[in-house]
Amino acid sequence: DAIVTYGDHVKRYLVSENVPSEKIFNTTHAVDNEAYCGAIDAAETKRLREQLNIGPNTKVVLFLGRMEEIKGIPYLVQAFSQLHRQDAVLLLAGDGSRLESIKQIVKHAGAEETGRFSGYVPVHQSLPYYALADVFVLPSITVPQGKETWGLVVNEAFNQGVPVIATDAVGAAAGGLVEDGVNGYIVPERDSNALAQALQRILDNPNLRAEMSKNARQKIAAWDNEHMVQGFREAIDYVQAKNKK
Repeated sequence: DAIVTYGDHVKRYLVSENVPSEKIFNTTHAVDNEAYCGAIDAAETKRLREQLNIGPNTKVVLFLGRMEEIKGIPYLVQAFSQLHRQDAVLLLAGDGSRLESIKQIVKHAGAEETGRFSGYVPVHQSLPYYALADVFVLPSITVPQGKETWGLVVNEAFNQGVPVIATDAVGAAAGGLVEDGVNGYIVPERDSNALAQALQRILDNPNLRAEMSKNARQKIAAWDNEHMVQGFREAIDYVQAKNKK
């Protein structure tokens, strides 16, 4: 038998549970990169900015996903609000059971003027959101039901060259896709201060942001479906070789 995992962090866990390492094969947790890496027309992002009342030179901190407890969105709101920036907006795209409570958190944090809610964004309409973002944040937290097993929105954001700030509760961070200081930052979960500092560094340094953007595209280019399939092929070859003995 063989086990296929979607990151080194899963392999390390299995080895700690006494699973023989030679039976474990890593693969990439991928999206269809070709569907997400295409250039987005400037007119399309301009229309989206106008629709969301975001100025042409305003920086955008983006969260896109389900509005649920596990996503840790209140920590992102708190981090953004403590920056007191007038040159940036926090764009929260998505729907879920916590939407109304998050709107109240934004209000109480005094971030109504710099906060934007777009509602649910279908997958086929998400690319312009990534394209206008300066930084994407996945502030997920550990809850009794578990952790963010991966977070494919990270893959999607990287395909548009968007640096990602993720917490250490995010699988894409633990699994090696997000590299701290290279294509984004990894911060401790439930730590708004650390998240605010990471946001500040990216928003204040265009050269850093550009370097992280380039690194994000390079990283995700090799994190594709072909590499995902390769992990399964290696596992199948291992089982077939064992069965021939």
